[in-house]
Amino acid sequence: MNTILRMRGAVWIVGLVMLLALAALPAPVRAAQDNWPNANWPVSGTVDYQVSLFGEGNLPVGRGRHTWSHDGHQYWMQLDVDTTGFAAMLRRLGYVQASQGSIGANGLRPARFDVTQLGKKPEAAVFDWDAERVSIRRGERERRSADLMAGDQDLLSVWHQLGHLDELPESLLVVGNKDSRRARPSRVEDGSVRVPAGTFAARHFKIRSDDGRFVIDLWLALDHAMVPVRAVLTDPKTVTLVLEATALNVPGK
Repeated sequence: MNTILRMRGAVWIVGLVMLLALAALPAPVRAAQDNWPNANWPVSGTVDYQVSLFGEGNLPVGRGRHTWSHDGHQYWMQLDVDTTGFAAMLRRLGYVQASQGSIGANGLRPARFDVTQLGKKPEAAVFDWDAERVSIRRGERERRSADLMAGDQDLLSVWHQLGHLDELPESLLVVGNKDSRRARPSRVEDGSVRVPAGTFAARHFKIRSDDGRFVIDLWLALDHAMVPVRAVLTDPKTVTLVLEATALNVPGK
């Protein structure tokens, strides 16, 4: 039971959890031709994940599916995470994140980030780029707000953003359903990573919050349109959450 409760505590960085469901469509297209540099982002796709915990003998506790689609100007993506096996017998998670917005000169520009979880009120972050503010809400009630700068992301959009930029920003605001934190992204190295779906050539990125509250390590598949195939999400107050790809559906790849 303690394992599942700690997993729930790690959920907001599970926004890190990733990518796509839509059956085979035509070959990938560049996103917003003249807008997003080097963004050879498939118009749709799916990545399924095994969800495990470090510190518990790498205990598999669930599965995740991340889906996305875009038309080169507007995007939509969703992440579904649920417990499986014995963990599901103790408590079902039933956690869904969704991000939608536009694609512009600075890459993805979220308009809204929604989170729903069984037994809880819906939570959302609403981005007002004209006012340069983001409002974090539970139901219709605003709980927090923060200043926005070009390039800031929500927990779900950030994983697609990093792999398609010519140059990483020095910092960016990472917005979740409960709060937002300024963080520093960095490129660690290129190499290979082995996950249940196979072995992939990958680029390793790290995002570390300025206050030390979270670290996200992300491996993006170089030969599969920079799809995240492994993520390690560390929150000092809970546990380390590990997401590893079990299947990829990336049209044209």
